[in-house]
Amino acid sequence: MPTIEEMRQSMTQAGVYSKADIDKICELEKQYREECKEIAEQCEAEGYPANGSNYELRCAEVRKYYDHEFELIDSKYDFDEE
Repeated sequence: MPTIEEMRQSMTQAGVYSKADIDKICELEKQYREECKEIAEQCEAEGYPANGSNYELRCAEVRKYYDHEFELIDSKYDFDEE
């Protein structure tokens, strides 16, 4: 998984998103990763593995929110869909 800074550099080089949107995307990704760390801690506290199926399911549910937020940002741009 690329670091947040690697994501930022890649998006900047691609020249698709505005700086403000790149900042927002990076912040959202950072929040997602922090939530997954919290989920790992919760899983361990509940007696589950920190990276097992319970963790994966919970992170997948959280990811839905962030994917929706990314889609809102993408909707401002005219991407050619093939």
